[in-house]
Amino acid sequence: MLFPATRLTRLFALLLFSGCVTVAVAQERILSFGSDIHIFEDGAMNVTETLRVRAEGVAIQRGIYRDFPTRYEDRLGNRVVVDFDVLDVLRDGQPEPWFTESRSNGVRVYVGSQDVFLAPGEYSYTIRYRTNRQLGYFQDHDELYWNVTGNDWQFVIASVSARVMLPTEVAATQITMEGYTGAEGEAGQAYTVSVFDGGASIETSRPLRPQEGLTLVMTWPKGVVVEPPELQQLGFLLTDNLGLLLALVAVALILAYLLAMWHRYGRDPEAGVIFPHYQPPSGYSPASARYITRMGYDNRTLTAAIINLAVNGHVKIDRKGDEYSLEKAESDKVLAAGEKQLLNRLFVEGRLVELKNSNHRLISQARSAHSKALRRDYLGLYFKKNTALILPGILLLVLMLAAVGVFASFSPAVVVLAVLAAGMIVLFSWLLKAPTPRGRLLLDKLEGFRLYLEVAEKDDLALRHPVEQSPELTPQLFERYLPFAIALGVEQPWAERFSAVFAGLAASGNQSYQPAWYHGHFNVHDPVAFSGQLSRSFTSAISSAASPPGSSSGSGGGGFSGGGGGGGGGGGW
Repeated sequence: MLFPATRLTRLFALLLFSGCVTVAVAQERILSFGSDIHIFEDGAMNVTETLRVRAEGVAIQRGIYRDFPTRYEDRLGNRVVVDFDVLDVLRDGQPEPWFTESRSNGVRVYVGSQDVFLAPGEYSYTIRYRTNRQLGYFQDHDELYWNVTGNDWQFVIASVSARVMLPTEVAATQITMEGYTGAEGEAGQAYTVSVFDGGASIETSRPLRPQEGLTLVMTWPKGVVVEPPELQQLGFLLTDNLGLLLALVAVALILAYLLAMWHRYGRDPEAGVIFPHYQPPSGYSPASARYITRMGYDNRTLTAAIINLAVNGHVKIDRKGDEYSLEKAESDKVLAAGEKQLLNRLFVEGRLVELKNSNHRLISQARSAHSKALRRDYLGLYFKKNTALILPGILLLVLMLAAVGVFASFSPAVVVLAVLAAGMIVLFSWLLKAPTPRGRLLLDKLEGFRLYLEVAEKDDLALRHPVEQSPELTPQLFERYLPFAIALGVEQPWAERFSAVFAGLAASGNQSYQPAWYHGHFNVHDPVAFSGQLSRSFTSAISSAASPPGSSSGSGGGGFSGGGGGGGGGGGW
C-alpha cells in the first residue's frame, strides 16, 4: 500500500517526537531542588533539602549521595572547619537508610541501602542537617553567602528554590538578597528574588546544567544574630588550624628559651670609661682587633692583616686597575698572632700571588688558616660565641616542622611563623656572643684607640679628652695605623686627618711620595680616596678570589557561583 508523501512526513515526525519524549523521560535528572534554611540567634543553621529526582537505574541505582564541604580556606589561607550533623533522611516521606563517608574536604552522605535497588521512577529525597560558622560578620551588616546546590552534580537540575528565615522578624526593607548562577566562578543572573519580613527566597529561572549551581547572598542588620566574641573566634582559628597552634607554641617556646639563654649568657659585661688611646693595645694586630671586636672573622679581617703585613715590610701590594697581586718581601719585624700562618699559606706555591678567582683554593686556604689561628688564640679567652646554646632552639624548630607535616598542614601563617622562628634563631646566634671580662677590658682600650683614629681635629680631641699629648701627624703615622683604621671601620676619618699633611708635601714639591709597600696610583693630594679605595676594592678582590667559580649569582557583586559556604554536589549510586 502506498502512502501519500504528506502522510509519510507526518508519520516520521510523530515517530521522531515520540522518540525524543522517550529519551527525555528516561534521562536521569533532578526535577526540583528545594532548600529551606533557618538561621538561629547563635549563628547555627538548620537546612532542609528536598530533591525530587528521576531514576532510571543508570547512575541512580540504590539512591543518591550528597557531598557537603566542611573544610574551607579563608582569604589568608587559614583552614576553617564547620560542623555538619545529619538530623533526618527521608525517601518519599519515609525514613531511609543512610551512611557517611569522609572526603578530603568534607563529608559524603549516601542515601539508600547497599543491597536495595530502585525501580525506575520519580523519588523525593529529604536531607535535614545542622551546621554552624557559615555566617559572615561585617562592620555594618551580617550575611549568609551560601552555595545552595553545590556545583558538582552530574545531573541537570530543572529548577532550584531556596528560602532563608532569620531568627527574628526583620523588616523586608532591611534585608537584601542576590544570587549567582552557572558554573563555578561565573556570575549568572538567571534567578528571581522575593524579600519579605523575616526572610527572603530565591528561585532559578532556567534549568541548571551538570556542574552548574545556585549561590545566594543575603544580608541583614547587625544584632539579629549574635556575633562570636573575638576570644571564641581565636579559639576556632587555633582548633581548626592545628599546624598554626603547633607553630605558635613552638615559636613561644623558642623565644622563651632564647631570651633565657641571652639573659644568662649573652649579656655583655658593662663597659668602662672610654677615653682616647693614641696607640693600639700592645700585642694585638689589626686583624685580632677586628676579630675580637666583631667576635668573628670576615674578609675585612683578612684585608687588615695583609695590609699590616705590607706596612711592616713582609708583603708588597701591586695594583693594576682593579686587579691586585701580592709579592713576598723580607722584613725583620715580628709577625703578629696569626700572621705567620697567613704568610706561609699565601706563598706556599711561590713568591707572587694574584688575587684572582683562579687562585681561589690557595687564597681560601690562607683565609682559613688565618681564621683558625685567631680563633685558637682569642675565642673563649676574649669572647664566647655560645653557639651550642642555639641547638635546642634549632631542635624545637625541626620538631615543629615535623609535627606540622605529620599532624596538620602548612598554611601561609605556619610558614610565616616558621620563618620568624628561624629569624629569631639567627638573631640570637649573634646576640648570644658575649665578651669575657678580659675581653671587655680590651674592647674598652680598642674603643679608645678607635676614638683617636676617627676624631678629625687634634684640638677637638684634646679639649674633649685632655689626657695625653696626641702624636704628631706624619705620613709614616698614617701608614702605620691605616691597617687598624681599616680593621675598626674608620679609615675615612683617619685619612681626613692627614689631608693637610699630604697637601704640605705637595706644596713643598714632594709630588712623588708613595708608600714603599704599595705599587699603584697614589694621589698625594687625596689620601682619603686612597684609603677608601684600598679598603673597598682590596676587600672585594679578596672576597672574589676566595670564592670558587659559580658560587654566587646576581557583597556588592563580589561573589560568584560556587562561592561561600555550603556547596559540594552529589550524584547517584
